[in-house]
Amino acid sequence: MRVLLLGATGNLGSRLIPALLAHRHTVIAFVRSREKLRTLISGALLDNIVVVEGDALDSAAVEDALRTHECDAIVNAAGTRIKDGEQILGRIATSISSAAVRVGKQRGGKPLRAWFIGGMGSLEYPGTGGWHIQDYLPARMTDHHRETEAVMKAIPTTDLRWTLLCVAMMAPDSKDIKLWEEPRGHTLSVAARSPPDWQDSWVRSVPLIGIYLNLVPVIRSYTTKLEDVADLIAGSLAEDARDAQVGELIGMKEGAK
Repeated sequence: MRVLLLGATGNLGSRLIPALLAHRHTVIAFVRSREKLRTLISGALLDNIVVVEGDALDSAAVEDALRTHECDAIVNAAGTRIKDGEQILGRIATSISSAAVRVGKQRGGKPLRAWFIGGMGSLEYPGTGGWHIQDYLPARMTDHHRETEAVMKAIPTTDLRWTLLCVAMMAPDSKDIKLWEEPRGHTLSVAARSPPDWQDSWVRSVPLIGIYLNLVPVIRSYTTKLEDVADLIAGSLAEDARDAQVGELIGMKEGAK
């Protein structure tokens, strides 16, 4: 696929570049600063991608990049971003998704494939009767992800074939960002709507507050490697013809190597 990658200078986005290339995708990196990207990744990676400068909040610029480079997929890995004191992840999601929807309609109603990044709080909290993890967390920790979730759920998959990947904490396996000789072969377990392989801590049995305290150790157990997450997304795009994750909120957990 020809993939427009936003957030390519971030922790996940920069690792998506070698992952996408290893899965034989063409990468068009949409960044605010070409020079910043140059300082983060190897020259070999730069030589194998197209770089477009622009702001993700400029929906017309995103649309132009999608059309000019004939992209059929988009990955938004933009991380936490604040402008004028306002958390704007929801606005970024709106800008990018609306551009992708317009391009799909211009192509005769052929929707693009899209991956967006959200928070684990959007997933259901097992054993609560349908409540979500974010319902048991402080609003300041989850509001920005709630906005992204609301944006995505409002888009019919006939207009955009989207998936919202709901992440917890992510850590690098290596600080070096360079070409991969082949796909990483991640061992992530994935599930739709609720976290896979959920195991409560003993603290959940504590009266009244246990259901809240339980989330601290359990969410920590969902820490993933940035490179594995990148491989998951890139691999899903490579297998898109049979992708059952369209229109879903997806959780993941590291498996055994």
